[in-house]
Amino acid sequence: MKTKWLLHPEDYRLGENESFYSGEAAKGWRLVKRGGYFSSFTRVNPERVLYRVELDSREPTPEQFALYEECGWEWVTKRGAVNVYRAPEGSDVPELYTDAEGLSGTVKRLRRSYLLNIIIELALLAALAAVLARVGFDARSVLLLPETHVYYASIIVYCLATTLTGIVCTTRLLRGIRRGVMPSHTPRVRRPWGKICLITVWVLCLALIAVQLALYRRAEMPEASDGPYVTLSELGFEWERKGIMSDDPDADVERVWSPVCRITSANETVREGGDWVSIDETVYDLTFPVAERLLLRALISDSHFDKDPEQYTPLEVPGWDEVLMSSWECWARRDGRLVYLYLYLPSSLAPGGDTWDMKAACFRSALELISER
Repeated sequence: MKTKWLLHPEDYRLGENESFYSGEAAKGWRLVKRGGYFSSFTRVNPERVLYRVELDSREPTPEQFALYEECGWEWVTKRGAVNVYRAPEGSDVPELYTDAEGLSGTVKRLRRSYLLNIIIELALLAALAAVLARVGFDARSVLLLPETHVYYASIIVYCLATTLTGIVCTTRLLRGIRRGVMPSHTPRVRRPWGKICLITVWVLCLALIAVQLALYRRAEMPEASDGPYVTLSELGFEWERKGIMSDDPDADVERVWSPVCRITSANETVREGGDWVSIDETVYDLTFPVAERLLLRALISDSHFDKDPEQYTPLEVPGWDEVLMSSWECWARRDGRLVYLYLYLPSSLAPGGDTWDMKAACFRSALELISER
C-alpha cells in the first residue's frame, strides 16, 4: 500500500496536528493533503520532520511563501483555516510564531469563524423547528426511513458539537497565550473516538439505506392475495379492475423494509357502470411491538381524513386487541401489527344510502382475513 488516509485532529488542536503529522513521518508516511476529516499520506522512507500549523483562512501570499521558504519551511497543504508547513528536524529553522500577539491573531480569526458557524447552525435549526411545527410529526416517515433520520440528526449533532467545542477550545487557547503559555508542539495525540463513532454511524446508515432500496418492491396486485392484505373480490366485489378516470387496471402492491418495520401497502379500484369501489390498505409489522399503541395514535394524527381519535368508534373484531373505525377509515392493532384500511363505497350500494354498517362489515371481514396471513 503506497497511500493511506487517517482521521486528523480538529483544526484548533495545533500541537496535536503537528505531533500527528511528525509521528506519521517517523513511521514512513509523508503528508500529501489535508481534507475535511481525513489526511492522505504517501509511503516514503522514515524521516524526522517538523510540522507546523498556521491558522489563517486566507491563502498565503507569494511574499509569505518566499519568506517561509527562505527560512526553511516548505508549504505542504491547506484546508479551511489550516496551513501546514514542514522542515527537516534539526535544521535550525525559526519558529513560525515567535510572539504571542502573532499567534493570538490567527486563533482569534479561527474563533470568529466558529462563532459565525454557530449563528448559522442555530438559525438553520430554528428554521427546521418552525417547518416541523407547521408540518407536524410524520410517524410514517419515521417508520419508513429511520436510518435517514438518524443520519441527518447525527450530522446536525456533530456540527453543533464540533462548533461549540471549537469555541471553547479556541477561547481557552487564547487565555493561555495571553498568559504567555504557547501551545506545545509535541502533545499526546488523542484518538478521535468521537469521529470514529460518528463515521461508523454514517456508514451503517448509508448501508441500511442501500439495503432498503434493494429490498423495495412494487408490482401489480395479483388476482389472489399474496401477503397481509385483501382484494376487493374477497370482500364480495367481483367487478372489473379499472381506474376511476380510465379503463386501465388500477391495483398494485408495495413492499418496504426498514430496521423498525416491514410495510405492505395495497390499493385497488373496481368499477361497474357508473359505480366504483376503492380500497387502500397498509400493514405495519413492527420490529419492536411495545411501541404499537403509541404509534397507532401518531399514525391516526397523520391520517388523510379523520385525525382526531374522538372521531373513531371502537369495533369488536375477534383476534384484534383494538379496532377503531371512522366514517372513512379503520385502524387495528395486535401483537406488533398495525393495519390501516380506507374504503370508498358508493351510497347506491347501501340500503337507504347509509354505508356505515356496510363498511363496518367489510372492515371486519378484511381484518379476519389479514389476521390469518
